[in-house]
Amino acid sequence: MLCFSTVLARKSAVLGFLLTAAAGLSCSSREHPPPIGFVQSGGGAGSAGGGGTGSLDVGNEDDDAALCGDQKIPAIADPPNLYFVVDHSGSMGDPLTGSPYSKYENARIAISIMLHAVGHRVRYGAALYPTNLECAAGSPVFAVTAGDPPQYAAKGKTGPVLDDLLTRLGATAPAGGTPTAATLRELQSTILGLTGKKTYVVLITDGAPNCNLALRCGVEDCIPNIEHVSINGVTCDESYNCCSPKVGAGDCVDADDSEAAVAAYEKAGIDTFVVGMPGSEAYRAVLNRLAVAGNTARPGNTQYYAVSDTDELTLALRSIGAQVAISCDLPLSETPEAPDLVNVYFDDQVVPKSDDDGWRYSDENTIQFVGATCDTLTAGDVLNVQVVSGCPTVVR
Repeated sequence: MLCFSTVLARKSAVLGFLLTAAAGLSCSSREHPPPIGFVQSGGGAGSAGGGGTGSLDVGNEDDDAALCGDQKIPAIADPPNLYFVVDHSGSMGDPLTGSPYSKYENARIAISIMLHAVGHRVRYGAALYPTNLECAAGSPVFAVTAGDPPQYAAKGKTGPVLDDLLTRLGATAPAGGTPTAATLRELQSTILGLTGKKTYVVLITDGAPNCNLALRCGVEDCIPNIEHVSINGVTCDESYNCCSPKVGAGDCVDADDSEAAVAAYEKAGIDTFVVGMPGSEAYRAVLNRLAVAGNTARPGNTQYYAVSDTDELTLALRSIGAQVAISCDLPLSETPEAPDLVNVYFDDQVVPKSDDDGWRYSDENTIQFVGATCDTLTAGDVLNVQVVSGCPTVVR
């Protein structure tokens, strides 16, 4: 039998990635990040299918030697869809504070890190917005595809699927406005038409949605006024509305239409995670509305994932990846013949059975992780989860 594997980057690897990658990553938008040297095992192409029993194979006899038992019990693999909608506007080409790379390139790096960790457990696709026109709705650049088997990342390499995604994300330089509402509407048929367990959207942006040419607003909702810029030598302040039709049509904050577009996804059962890059701070209220509409609101005054630097961006996507790809409920493809001869391992360490902190059966075909053990799993501190039968169950 084959085993269930969950692969996530360890915290130290995530936080330290940019330090090790800096020497090898070109600033060119046409080059994608180098392979991430995560030590991984497990997983396989079967995890990318549309359901049934996944062929998630550890494939490492040395690791297996530390486990007690002669039968590995596979989990049921029904991978979710993860769809990235990435702001590709001109401001995303600006440098990210503390990094030698642009905000957009950092977003591409963070996506790479996330998918090296959990890509084998999801199907993923991506769209960029705007397209080649200033305010044209975005369009797909990568169709939803099963992720690479984790053996690539285990060897410090980028698999062909992720390599293709990163290449497409880096094919053009950021330019144009931020037509968030128009883009979400344009993508609706594509995203709502996906099959599988569940679909999630990850919206990454560094500012307010705009580009609604029919929208009119006062200075309080005019982006040039909010950002105190000058247009043709005129300062946008309380005394002059830079969103008047003669000056800046399309520069109003397009909050209502964007919220409605996200709400339409949620009505169809698709959650939307919102990541606000530096530059979006003045639009917290708008991004909060999108997070609430997308059913991913976080506690506190800032309900979306607000990031200010490279580490926070990486950790935000890492957290989203864990929520999407990892669960403390593990459905098994078969009922253990001898439930008292089953052990669960996190990496090569046995996890005791316990109703308070460990694992337990929630039914005869499902293992449930509880207490701090569940926290450890969902935090991304576990590379492999393996269910093995053949030795007396270790009980806490």
